Amino acid sequence: MSLRFSRKIALRYLWSRRAEAFITIITIISILGVAIGVMVLNIVMAVMTGFEYELRDKIVGTNSHIVVRRLGGKIEGWEKVSEALAKIDGVSSVSPYTYHQGLLRTDSGASGILIRGIAEHTAGADQLAHYMEKGQDVAQLFRPQKVKLEDSDQVAELPGLIIGKELARSSAILVGTPVSLLSPQVGSTPFGLMPRFRRFVVAGSYSSGLVEYENGLAYAKLEDAQKFFGMGSAVSGLEIRVKDIEQSAKLTRTAMELLTGIGPGFYAEDWTEQNKPLWDAIRLEKKVYFLVLLLIIVMASFSIITTLIMIVLEKRKDIAVLKTMGASTADVSNIFRLQGAVIGGIGTTAGLLGGYLGCLMLKRYGFPIDERIFQMSTLPIRIEPVNFIAVGIAAFAICCVATIYPALRASRLQPSDVLRHE
Repeated sequence: MSLRFSRKIALRYLWSRRAEAFITIITIISILGVAIGVMVLNIVMAVMTGFEYELRDKIVGTNSHIVVRRLGGKIEGWEKVSEALAKIDGVSSVSPYTYHQGLLRTDSGASGILIRGIAEHTAGADQLAHYMEKGQDVAQLFRPQKVKLEDSDQVAELPGLIIGKELARSSAILVGTPVSLLSPQVGSTPFGLMPRFRRFVVAGSYSSGLVEYENGLAYAKLEDAQKFFGMGSAVSGLEIRVKDIEQSAKLTRTAMELLTGIGPGFYAEDWTEQNKPLWDAIRLEKKVYFLVLLLIIVMASFSIITTLIMIVLEKRKDIAVLKTMGASTADVSNIFRLQGAVIGGIGTTAGLLGGYLGCLMLKRYGFPIDERIFQMSTLPIRIEPVNFIAVGIAAFAICCVATIYPALRASRLQPSDVLRHE
């Protein structure tokens, strides 16, 4: 018996219109079960991928693609190092920065903060400008801010400081407010060893979408930070931005080879290494969600098993007749394997289509979430073809595995035993 004939019989059994109409209803339910499972799994994977990419963009936007540092915390003569790194193919920019801890004091209290010094007309300054609050300009950070002294008509010029939106909100700091910055480094004074102290003025605030960063990271002009923290002309490191973020790991290795020839103590880390525990946790979470939601398709496959067993019981006489006419065990088994494959194929295709349309709807109209918890206002959706292909293959494979037992049971029926009782 040819496979074409087996396929014809399989489709006829599935779409019966007479006495076996109930089997057709069960078949439709099985298809819907597979479709719903595939659709839910695709939407969840799109949401998880969206969270991963959204978080990656925010963290990389706040930091950089690759960071170059040196043991000891200082890079002297960083200009030559920057010029050498900028010549690497694939690197778009190299910017110096400083990074220090400090204590920010206001009239309402004090809080620990990280001060990041950045230079004007660099990628770091451009990125900060992207996150500035509406109506504010990052250029104010690089211009001395005029502040009127208390109980006096005199005006003083103070260096600027840009703080996070969350810190400004929690500490009630407005733009133009003078603040005091204390360094953990101490200096000798007539009163003994005292921490370094300097007045700054808040020149603006930024909103990156990451509350932790907004609450503990402030930006200052590179020269002001170098002077305040006693860095001289040295910097804490160099941040490299690349043209293709997916090539960061490869370019990091290239940068390390170059830095080895420049001098000892240099090391470079790309954005995946800087936040490795976070990315590992996200990937593990995606895998767990995939496996757990795959159980929905496994449950739907039991409906396929039930449908095929009912067809086997209903068509016992037909199977016996086919075997007496020369149908082999493989031919009978193929009939029911094809039925399960048709159910799984239709259900998987419908689920993929429904998942895609569902993702498009969520992406267009949005699903509001608490921005204070998730650092974004709507549910992020990112449609990855790889995820859809993986879900489709896994769902169809489960449906095909579900046909093994019914097909095996049908192929083992003995014509003599069936016809004797019919």
